[in-house]
Amino acid sequence: MKLIAFPLIIVSIMLAGCASTGVIPMDQDSYYIGKKDGSPGLGVSFGNKAAVYKEANAFCSEKGLEVKVLREIVTPAAPARLGSTELYFKCVEPGGTAEPLEKEADVVIEIRQK
Repeated sequence: MKLIAFPLIIVSIMLAGCASTGVIPMDQDSYYIGKKDGSPGLGVSFGNKAAVYKEANAFCSEKGLEVKVLREIVTPAAPARLGSTELYFKCVEPGGTAEPLEKEADVVIEIRQK
């Protein structure tokens, strides 16, 4: 009986780990989606990341808008830790220009040698 229960518990944990938070409204017309990756292994799951973006795009498309990413946080899977993808975004009018996710440095340090 114990041998049957153990795999059932493992599968339940893996399926629960795949759950998305769904779209959660934040302040100033921004939204959040978080999703744990239930697949075993190490590193970043591109399938998990793609699922989060698909959900955000579907949400904004229902409003006739497009996704503008404000912040993306990807935590790779490691031993005893599930990976995850978090996305903070806004829905904006279509036709905008895409901006890179990279930020410019807050401080530039110049080193001079004599």
